[in-house]
Amino acid sequence: MKKGDKVILIVILVVIILGFSGTFIYKNYMKSSDKIAVIKQDGNVLKRINLTKLTSSTEMTIKTKNGHFNKIVIEKDKIRILDADCPDKVCVKTGTISQPGDSIVCLPHKLIITIEGDKTHSEVDATAY
Repeated sequence: MKKGDKVILIVILVVIILGFSGTFIYKNYMKSSDKIAVIKQDGNVLKRINLTKLTSSTEMTIKTKNGHFNKIVIEKDKIRILDADCPDKVCVKTGTISQPGDSIVCLPHKLIITIEGDKTHSEVDATAY
């Protein structure tokens, strides 16, 4: 192994470590007291649900303009798509999501479900000049 190969290997390892540590820090920073599920279709917010304060399981069906559907199951601290009539069913295969930053996407129906952390504190997270 030549000197240049070792340098490239070290650079690749540093990038991988920074990527994993960035993801770990992001996941831990986003933890908060409440988990808010945001259901969007065609870029419009259909519903915001506080998953932490839910007391019982709920099912809802989201229909598209063309008559297609996604059946969503909402439970305490988690959400998933139970059934859909899209051809590939990637949204159903995604399974349950429960952490801030997680998402389920159904491209044929233009449906996106994401979990956001409720920002209960008012700290400045970035400053622009």
